[in-house]
Amino acid sequence: MDQLDWAADAEVYAVGYIRILADAIARGDAEFQVDPSAWENTMAAVEWAMMEHVHGRLQGPTSITVGDVERMRRLHALGSAALSGGERSPELYALALRCMQSLFGSDWKRIAEETESYVRAIHH
Repeated sequence: MDQLDWAADAEVYAVGYIRILADAIARGDAEFQVDPSAWENTMAAVEWAMMEHVHGRLQGPTSITVGDVERMRRLHALGSAALSGGERSPELYALALRCMQSLFGSDWKRIAEETESYVRAIHH
């Protein structure tokens, strides 16, 4: 698998995990149903892929900016804290939605729904 394929996979998996997290927050679930190590690895990978977009080495459905990467890093940190039993920041849900949109534009909902099912299947 080349770096382009790997980066695209990282973005798709990230949307799946972000969607699972956002849905759990919206429902008020006590558990997020996201493995913390999978979250860490996927979020680090998507941040790298997003920087590749910023530097012009990758193309995607949206124009990713440094601000998008900073928001994804914030989501990564807030999600990590929540997954480890820490604070659930009030901004976490809205930030999750914005980050999914930054990756896939107007098509983010469809991609998130499809990917969520796939991510759940491989972890159960």
